[in-house]
Amino acid sequence: MIGPSINRFVPRPGSLGARTIRAGLWSLVQVGALHVLRLGSNLIMTRLLVPEAFGLIALVGTVVTAFALFSDIGISRSIVRERDGADPYFLQAAWTVKILRGGIIAGGVLVAALLLGLLGPRLAAEGTVYADPRLPWLIAISAFAPFMQGFESTKRELALRRIQMGRLSAVEIGAQVTSITAMVVFASLSPTVWALLAGMLVNFAAKSAGSHLFLPGPSMRLIWDAEIADRLWQFGKWLMGSSIFTFFARNADRFILGALLPAGAFGIYVIARIWIDAGQQVIQRLGDQVGFSTIGEVIRDRPADAARLYRKFQTVMDVLCLSAALALFVLGQPLIDLLYTETYAEAGSYLRILALGLLALRFDPLNGLVMNIGNSRAMMGISALRAAALCVSLPLAYDAFGLTGALFAVALSPLASVPLTLWVLRPVLGRQLVLDAAWVGLILAMAAATGLFSG
Repeated sequence: MIGPSINRFVPRPGSLGARTIRAGLWSLVQVGALHVLRLGSNLIMTRLLVPEAFGLIALVGTVVTAFALFSDIGISRSIVRERDGADPYFLQAAWTVKILRGGIIAGGVLVAALLLGLLGPRLAAEGTVYADPRLPWLIAISAFAPFMQGFESTKRELALRRIQMGRLSAVEIGAQVTSITAMVVFASLSPTVWALLAGMLVNFAAKSAGSHLFLPGPSMRLIWDAEIADRLWQFGKWLMGSSIFTFFARNADRFILGALLPAGAFGIYVIARIWIDAGQQVIQRLGDQVGFSTIGEVIRDRPADAARLYRKFQTVMDVLCLSAALALFVLGQPLIDLLYTETYAEAGSYLRILALGLLALRFDPLNGLVMNIGNSRAMMGISALRAAALCVSLPLAYDAFGLTGALFAVALSPLASVPLTLWVLRPVLGRQLVLDAAWVGLILAMAAATGLFSG
């Protein structure tokens, strides 16, 4: 009796459940390995470079990310959700569009560098990262990153569609090792911010090359298909708007605080964000690479089971978000004290507040479900609410309560879009959404308790 009872909970080999579990384990291995590598390199680089260097490279990365998101038409998500997304012809046509997009992004980054070089010295406050004469040159050279990313094979997206994460994880980890090696060698020869930029460019180049050499799937060739391009655009035009707002929702804090804080203080904030970003990437990677692909397959093949499967996945995400937030709240300061020099000690107190943002991440699978049912227009509205909440609340909170208020604004602004998300998903999840609504009250209560503790 025991054996058959246990077997009911063990997924059949090759089944969706088995592939999902295997993909989830690979994603955890990938993210864990990447963050161990990044942490090691970060500890080395903080001993070779001054805090200002991290603020500069964070702003460079933010500019590149901005143009990437401003032109995001959801090629990856289209390959996952389209019925013919695994067809070699579709993948090659999508690759052609991807290359064109990469060139457009690179051009936009170059224009941003030129404008910053012309206007920065006149408009930037003295002592901020915007006033640093190296920043325009750093941004200009970073244009190579999206150009190389454009040539990345759509075999990457095919692996996501098939929920096959093994080789994809190996490519990501290998690229990170290559990047860190280049960065440390460069910094040993010349301990400047240029070492960080070199590491970033090598990472993009290695991932692009690895996607062609090591991932299974058809070889890439240039194909222009107007019908496929139009399908990508029809789904992606609203997603592009969503991506623009998503960028501001995730990165406006860097732009705003970069202008408000001295360069050194902003660099310490960036170090705190590195730890928060690490937790976010673990959770979001599971949601984007495993959850989205798994639920996408169910919606394609057996849509009646989508709500039940989503709730199982959401339970796992809730546990992860709560565990990650509590871990950083309790261990953040001791970790900063242990791993960094005294210069960065204040980053620990930032972590206690920013950890609340990890709790808000539990709503990301809901937003992924909105995307999976094809409602990219609603997704744009959700992203717009999150962006507006951050851009308005952060400067107001900073003006009223200083940096502490700004940190609470950064952590809690994602909650602004939750009512719209729940409204859109009423036909899909029904009464199950009561539990999701209750989480908003829980997060706000924990924020109040954190405020009392910080005070």
